[in-house]
Amino acid sequence: MTLLIDDSFDDELTDNDLNPTIEELTSRSQLVPKIIHQTYKTIDIPEKWIPSQQKCQELHPDYQYILWTDEMSRDFIAKEYPWFLNTFDGYKYNIERADVIRYFVLVHYGGIYIDLDVACERKLDPLLTFPAFARKTIPTGISNDVMGSAPQHPFFLKTIKSLQNYDFNYLVPYITIMYSTGPLFLSVIWKQYRRWKLIPSNEILKIMFPEDYKKHTGAFFSILPGSSWHLGDAKFIKSLGDHLILAVFGGFLIAGIILYLEYSLYRCLINGTYKYPLQKLGLIKTYRYEALNNLKIRKNSNADETFEMISRDA
Repeated sequence: MTLLIDDSFDDELTDNDLNPTIEELTSRSQLVPKIIHQTYKTIDIPEKWIPSQQKCQELHPDYQYILWTDEMSRDFIAKEYPWFLNTFDGYKYNIERADVIRYFVLVHYGGIYIDLDVACERKLDPLLTFPAFARKTIPTGISNDVMGSAPQHPFFLKTIKSLQNYDFNYLVPYITIMYSTGPLFLSVIWKQYRRWKLIPSNEILKIMFPEDYKKHTGAFFSILPGSSWHLGDAKFIKSLGDHLILAVFGGFLIAGIILYLEYSLYRCLINGTYKYPLQKLGLIKTYRYEALNNLKIRKNSNADETFEMISRDA
């Protein structure tokens, strides 16, 4: 429910933050290491994403580039975070492992994580001067397709420590992925993180808004066709996300109807009124009907006994 309240403006990356002069940029401290992280099953990424991968590398020759394959990711978790290995291996969907590895490498190494379907459109150097950042989603929450962090940032530490508490199968694949490791999970953890305390400036998670992310000529990124992990249920769920307020209202309305029907059934069971239709069909008698007959029988029996006693006295 807290996601219905959009308070991301408090932590917005402003135009001055993202577009400093050369003098301003050089005067700032670099907090995030010059590392670009990406993930895929193997080193053989789909051809449609090669241009976006190359563009990020070409724009940043002074950055270290790491493509985390499935094998590399598991070896890294086994070596550096063995307490999480059983959970890592136990995820039903491979995209869940692709989600969590990005959180762990940001905690361990720091740097900037970028999805393969996201192309860099300008130098990322201004983003390195903030302790951590993620991008805002519409209408609320944050995404995990582009994130940056200094090593051991408290938000991402909280994120990896919370993963096991959210490791559930919610039956619908899309919801399971989104809420166990994906953007919905990350948004919930972000809301919790902001409620902890008054966050000092060196621990804040800054938020990049859509217009700076991809919507104008000065944006940092552009989006290629992606989201190949979406399963058959995703279109319906995503349509709900496009109409979040209406979906929430509809959910409460349906829940209210169900509760009313359950209450009505409970009242029928308590009062015994559910038996009346069956009684009319001659299938059963109500308890009240049977009790009334028993009462009449007792009255008649008592009257007979009284008459007999009077007769003897006479």
